[in-house]
Amino acid sequence: MRSGAFKIAALYTVTGLLWIVLSDRLLDLFSGAMGISSIIFLGSIKGFAYVLITGFILYKLILKNDGRLRESELQYRSYFESNPTPMWIYNRRTLNYTAANNAAIAKYGYTLDEFKNMTILDIHPKEDVAKVHMIVKGLKGEYNSSGVWTHLKKDGTSIQVNITTHVIISPGKEDHIMIMATEVAAPVK
Repeated sequence: MRSGAFKIAALYTVTGLLWIVLSDRLLDLFSGAMGISSIIFLGSIKGFAYVLITGFILYKLILKNDGRLRESELQYRSYFESNPTPMWIYNRRTLNYTAANNAAIAKYGYTLDEFKNMTILDIHPKEDVAKVHMIVKGLKGEYNSSGVWTHLKKDGTSIQVNITTHVIISPGKEDHIMIMATEVAAPVK
């Protein structure tokens, strides 16, 4: 996004400087044949034309940049939603789910709306709740391997999953945690 904003600002600056230099030279060429009031009038027209033209160009450049951002967001969203491994995102403070991919919905049996009305504690056995709180507090802003956990599906059956996490830090917003839960074979007893 910064690159697009920089390009737009640089283009606007270069265009503005060229407009000023070239249009002033053009006015200077005709200044001998015109009176001062005509030169002032044309100077105003040149200023209005610059504002209208660059306003239109800025509008088109911003639309193009926004389109690229939307396309990029959709691409990354599809990577999350279509990933064959169950994944979800939750709010670090509230532990509420904010997103779950299609694999998580299929594996755990909850709908997306059900996930969004739950916390991560709802898929853990009660004896793991204190450990979950401890792990969440200790997560760093990089890749974290949280080990193998027992999760409960909607129908009550349990599965063993290896959990990897990544803290999503957005300036000015609450942290979120992205989880990938890879099912592992239950240990042989």
